[in-house]
Amino acid sequence: MFEYTPYFLPIIVSTLILFLLGIYSFRLRDKVEIAGLFALQNLAMGVWTLCYALELSSTTLEGKILWAKMKYLGATTGPVLWLVFSLYYTNHKDRLTLPLKMLLGFFILFTVGVVFTNDLHHWYWTRIFISPGFPESQSDHGFYFWVYAVGVYSLILASVVIYVNYYRTVPVYFRRQSILLVLGTFLPLGIRILEDFVGWDPFPKVDNVILFLLLSAVLYAIALFRFSALEIVPIAHSLIVQNINSGIIVLDVLGRVVELNPFVLKLLGSEESHAFIGQPLEVVLSSGPKIKYSPQMLEQVEEEISFTRDNRASYFIVQVAPIRSERKNIIGHIISLVDITERKYAEMELERLARTDVLTGVTNRRHFFELAEGQFGVALRYNRELTIMLLDVDHFKSINDRYGHLAGDLVLQFVAQQCQNHMRTTDIFARYGGEEFICLLPEQTEKGAVELAERIRQMLEQAEVKYEAQRLRVTASFGLALIQKESGLTLEQLIDRADQALYQSKKNGRNRITVWQTASSEKG
Repeated sequence: MFEYTPYFLPIIVSTLILFLLGIYSFRLRDKVEIAGLFALQNLAMGVWTLCYALELSSTTLEGKILWAKMKYLGATTGPVLWLVFSLYYTNHKDRLTLPLKMLLGFFILFTVGVVFTNDLHHWYWTRIFISPGFPESQSDHGFYFWVYAVGVYSLILASVVIYVNYYRTVPVYFRRQSILLVLGTFLPLGIRILEDFVGWDPFPKVDNVILFLLLSAVLYAIALFRFSALEIVPIAHSLIVQNINSGIIVLDVLGRVVELNPFVLKLLGSEESHAFIGQPLEVVLSSGPKIKYSPQMLEQVEEEISFTRDNRASYFIVQVAPIRSERKNIIGHIISLVDITERKYAEMELERLARTDVLTGVTNRRHFFELAEGQFGVALRYNRELTIMLLDVDHFKSINDRYGHLAGDLVLQFVAQQCQNHMRTTDIFARYGGEEFICLLPEQTEKGAVELAERIRQMLEQAEVKYEAQRLRVTASFGLALIQKESGLTLEQLIDRADQALYQSKKNGRNRITVWQTASSEKG
């Protein structure tokens, strides 16, 4: 049988709020890792308050004893889940070790077991009775009641300490969340402390802890709905450092390493950081990238560096910045390494494509002039030998017309490859346009240039280019022009002389070499 008591209403309101918070949080569990824990914690507290409300309204001693025992299903799991939630919420779940999990689980199971078997040993209650005018059952406590009380006090105090430390390290917005969670957790415990140690008992006929859970539920609701305590959660500094795809090295004021993240460890080919902690930076990076650093650095500096490991170069933007105390004193430095390797290789590939002829893979005309101007200027300044060689594939149009453009492309690729095979590393060879190629030969005499051209001419004449079932014969005409000791000569004029010599080779029957000497001296 049940009867209404004035204390029933606030407690049942508290129960409803806690259950609603639990249900709402549970629906967020797929999006927010900690929502499930928060839901379980609120549901456990809801069970605690519901059973207490039923105990108050029960009219028989047996009924009150039953609900007094049932409420410990929530009164044990609630504080434990709150500690676990506080560790997850503040990004300290690594502290929830296996021994601690086992201890917390044992505390729940053993306490519930002691409560429900109390009639056999009276460890928790030595006597339970009803006093006139008191809606809840009265009892004399056994020794385990005090064990339980110390355990719950310790769990809640630990949660409060965790939140206070967390409060000091987060931005203002998250402080508003955490202060509500701290107050919501500590409020019932604070009331119990005042009751036990000061004698202040605002509601002497009921359990003040459970009654004040109503205010806790309201504070949780504000934290959840007003400040999005579950949806908007700050990410711990340690998680950022551990998971960021950049290198982080923290140094003390003497330049010794106090922290480095997995990215740096991977760069150093190591898995353990303890060997590097406390070591000078130059020792830690002895086999790694070279970074410009001095403990006397007063401002942030930035540089681009490269580092080669396993025959592959990696590229980084390195920033070294001082860490200052609240009094603006330098207390260390932080070094960040941003990996730009993929971007660098993409830039180099774009650069290569910009200076390379797509079809033949040799230098294109634009890049040829960029390189040739420098060599030509050196030759003029220091009176050195230099030759321009132009070659043109003979009857190329007829190859395209007879066999198609794919055959023509194959011929051009073959000619480019064979010419490059005969060049020195200092020679600048490029596709000049269409079926025409150009080469600048620094430090090359007329005799040496003619010999090179003759080797290439003979090789092409004797070679066959295979295209499908056809064997194509290829020849080329050459025009050479040597730098002259005359003032005002430009690279374009020298190339024009080579072009005139090439025209003479074509005019005289092709497959031959002409050196510019007013376009009249032919060799070949």
